[in-house]
Amino acid sequence: MSLKSPITYSRVHVLGAGAVGLLFAAHLRQSGHPITLVLRSQASVDRFSRSGSCIGVVNDWVRTQPSRKLLFPGESSSSSGLAPWLANGVDAETPESSCSAAGVAEDCRENGKIGQLILATKAQDTLQAYWSVKDRLNSQSTVVLLQNGMGTYEAIQREFYPSPQQRQKELVSEIPSFIIGTNSHGCLRNPVKDEEFVTHHTAIGSCSFAVRPSLLNPPPVLPQSTLDMLTALGGLSLNTSITNWSDLHLQLMLKLAANATINPVTALTDCRNGYLAPPPPDESAQCVDQGYYESMRNYLSSACVEIAAIYARAQPHLHEKLSAHVIEEYVTNVARMTAKNRSSMLQDVAAQRQTEVEWINGYLVRLGKQHGVPTPVNTLLYTLVKLKEAANHHTRE
Repeated sequence: MSLKSPITYSRVHVLGAGAVGLLFAAHLRQSGHPITLVLRSQASVDRFSRSGSCIGVVNDWVRTQPSRKLLFPGESSSSSGLAPWLANGVDAETPESSCSAAGVAEDCRENGKIGQLILATKAQDTLQAYWSVKDRLNSQSTVVLLQNGMGTYEAIQREFYPSPQQRQKELVSEIPSFIIGTNSHGCLRNPVKDEEFVTHHTAIGSCSFAVRPSLLNPPPVLPQSTLDMLTALGGLSLNTSITNWSDLHLQLMLKLAANATINPVTALTDCRNGYLAPPPPDESAQCVDQGYYESMRNYLSSACVEIAAIYARAQPHLHEKLSAHVIEEYVTNVARMTAKNRSSMLQDVAAQRQTEVEWINGYLVRLGKQHGVPTPVNTLLYTLVKLKEAANHHTRE
């Protein structure tokens, strides 16, 4: 009679305890993985400990999809709303912490090294966040980048691992493996102290992950931590898929087009996503103004034509898959599917925070300049959002 060995789950560190980071941390903990939240300060770590060292997830999506309650028969509701489910036994530390922390020493890598890290900060905070834990990463580590926009991976490489071909021998022991992810689940946090470590899962989406090819030549063998991380992500109950880099890159470019088209307009007009995808005017009901409908269609067409032109120069092999028609159809569908959502850029502007426009429209403007493609639409949107940020900053002072 043979006894099966118990399954060993590897520890995952999550840096970026916002709505998305908490959602993935909670689901990984629910599946059995030891989780460590990397928080900004010891005060945050102390607050997390006092809150019970747990993450709460409120499945708000059941409000709009009642039939899905069958998946969660234990879900309760009250006059105050849905009750969160809890992911208990979560550790927390600051970026400078070592594995001497209580409850962590037994399964952390020696000398405080991080084996698996999910970086789920805002795009504009990526470099600072990565720098805070860089010395705890090495070639046996795996980093998952889970953010809006594009260019964060390249920025990390330029900032921390420059000239990879000239420094191959030096960097081969330093650079971790990277997994890039894209997420369409709707989630947000309420800005109240009692819910600091609670995320609201507002809309069901999906997420995809792929290993980012190394810039080193020849590329190093993937460490065990990468295989473990892919297995962990693929097993989550979040409509997760593990794919190849080529397919994920196409998904990322389509998502970038949607973010660049929808987010700045919603942020500037203080409207929900559905504003960009009005139904055709109904003359009998007169529910949509003809001028508004035509103006929005013209905007979407111009924006998508411009993005398609940029992509055609930057990724000519994807020209048919990233045509203006394909992009406009994708953007319109996203706007309709998320019609009641407030974009992340709108939420940032409303809270007077810095937005991710630098990594969305700004990225497209830089890519267009690099390939000699004019970008009047994206340049205007980028400029207006930056002016909005400046106005918010001035108001705070």
